[in-house]
Amino acid sequence: MVLKERLITYEDYIEGRLPEGLYEIVDGEVVEVAPAGGLHGYIEAKIAGFLMEKSRSKVWVLVGEVGIVLKKNPLTLRGLDIVYISKERLKELTGRALEVPPELVIEIASPSNTSEELERKVWELLEAGTDRVLVVYPHLKKSYLYKKGSKVVEVYNFDEEFELLEGLKIKLSEVLEE
Repeated sequence: MVLKERLITYEDYIEGRLPEGLYEIVDGEVVEVAPAGGLHGYIEAKIAGFLMEKSRSKVWVLVGEVGIVLKKNPLTLRGLDIVYISKERLKELTGRALEVPPELVIEIASPSNTSEELERKVWELLEAGTDRVLVVYPHLKKSYLYKKGSKVVEVYNFDEEFELLEGLKIKLSEVLEE
């Protein structure tokens, strides 16, 4: 749902002239997003914890609708569930949205997400330089791994172990155990 009549620009973002609320900006339009549910938050926390444990202090693992500028004109500012970015790429954290593409983004599909919305977001992330995007579908117990430069999508059941990043394997059924 579009909340504003005029397009939001990168300059609006830089100068802090953004509306209040939970939203993304897609091609300059403010688009409302629904708050995540409990299962979504649980999965987000478990996967982020796994990434933090495995990466030690070499990367930033960020959660909770982390903002990233994917395009400046027209402005596309997306919120991401989990971001994994090396301290080599991003030297320090600021209070602003990221403007550096991460190595990995993980999105957890919610009932309010359409496949078209998620697919568009994935391709925007890859085109902006993100190396890999994993979309987790809790209700299907499947995940879809997209890689920069590849049109092939790898599909994994939660019970399958796969290489999330080079040298980092994950089996979602084990990570998500209670």
